[in-house]
Amino acid sequence: MHRTELISSVAKCITSDFTLILLTSAPGGGKTETFIKELATTTAIYLFVLPRIDLIKEQAARLKDMAAAAGRSPTIVPIHSRVPGVKRGVVRALREAIDNAVEAHTVIITTHAAAMELYPDELQGLNVRWDELPEAATPSGSIGLATSWPAMRARYALTPGDEPGWFRVNLRSGAEPISLDQIREDVGGAKLIEFHRLAGSGSRVVEVDVAAWEDAGVPKAPPVRWRSVWSLAALRLAATVKVAAAGYPGSLADHAMRRAGGVRVEAVHVGGPRTGQPQIRIYYYTQHPGSTGWWEKKEGRSCLVAISRHLEGIGFDGYWASNYDIVPFFTCRIGGDETSPKLAGTNSLRHHTSCALIYSAKATPDDEAIIRALGLNREDIQAAREDEDVFQFACRGAIRDPNYSGDYAVYLYDHGQAERLRNRLIGAGYTDVVTEPVVMAGILDVVRPHHSRVGKRISATATETAAKRDARLKAQDAQRKRDSRSALKEVKIANGTYKGRGRPKGSSQPST
Repeated sequence: MHRTELISSVAKCITSDFTLILLTSAPGGGKTETFIKELATTTAIYLFVLPRIDLIKEQAARLKDMAAAAGRSPTIVPIHSRVPGVKRGVVRALREAIDNAVEAHTVIITTHAAAMELYPDELQGLNVRWDELPEAATPSGSIGLATSWPAMRARYALTPGDEPGWFRVNLRSGAEPISLDQIREDVGGAKLIEFHRLAGSGSRVVEVDVAAWEDAGVPKAPPVRWRSVWSLAALRLAATVKVAAAGYPGSLADHAMRRAGGVRVEAVHVGGPRTGQPQIRIYYYTQHPGSTGWWEKKEGRSCLVAISRHLEGIGFDGYWASNYDIVPFFTCRIGGDETSPKLAGTNSLRHHTSCALIYSAKATPDDEAIIRALGLNREDIQAAREDEDVFQFACRGAIRDPNYSGDYAVYLYDHGQAERLRNRLIGAGYTDVVTEPVVMAGILDVVRPHHSRVGKRISATATETAAKRDARLKAQDAQRKRDSRSALKEVKIANGTYKGRGRPKGSSQPST
């Protein structure tokens, strides 16, 4: 069986439900600590999966210290691109580490991205401990292939997927490796990088919405939509699986697991209740929602300038982040620690009593394939992506400490973000949470023009296949010839030169 076929058939081969243990708690409640304690003191072969490389070094040190305190000495094997010798082959190094795990107490530590490249059968015998929800499990996009579809056809075969209208991308046998530089130099290379990486790996199922690559070359054809839905259900062949994550219900990981089916999630609460209640104030600058498109316009940039001036004026010195393209509006203007908007798992910012996140991660046209795959809408994407990022970001400061009961300030772009964060914080056990507008910035009354929704109406001719295109053009050509003959006949009749049809061949009777 081909590796890509194995991925989708795993669920069909197992009749009993796979049970996933989900560790839940309030922020800072000790989910990761529970993992570290188990890894340090229990003899087994573990695969410890973390969101980012920067967390591997931090958690490996904690694991080593806790194991030493317990009189244990597990073999700890970190696998990521910054480890000497594995920069160009992280997944290969991970597979070798798994194959070579002969010590009874071994902990292999790697990233979400690397672990998602493993085949399901490679997890057999491993005890998987997955920290935080996978962020890149459901990538999707669209690629224009009007002139480059022959290259795609030469490299990838297409077979029907499990859902009507979607077709699985399979790397052809003997296809030559393609370099990152080659992809970047191609037309639309920036959008092709993730597609080629996943489609070329062989371990991820990638689908497109065309039955044949030549359909992408039809005149006026829309971009080809693609998607790759990975779910935690892919871990089902492991010996045991535990996931530590806040905000699982309603997340993209939750939706992907429901789509996969055959998974039973057993929630286990860890940690105790908060002993301190901070006074959390969420400040917002506008009534309208932000977006990367809006911030490219003059009016949107003016709002960013006003926000940076306000934060500078109040002497902000917490931790802050923004979308990459708008970082220059804040760099060197405000104090504190510049970070990434995605901070799930980070513990190094607990000394801060304020934070600012000017950020948007709403649904885009490239999300349409995932929206359809998981049966979602724009609001679901916003909740699972932007709102979850905002919540995780806000909870990395002092309020992460269950004993903290002082003041805590959060600065966000708009009122909607502030209210949604307030609801999440209250749901997480915080009781004193208030939202307040920042009148001094002077942009509360700025009105943003109406912006379009994801997706455009596509004409019937824009969605036809190459075969239908050929049939349509042939029919049109035949009709043009009929119209031409009819027009010529009318001219001859008008001029008195029309002679009518001749005698049928082989007939002695005159024509009528």
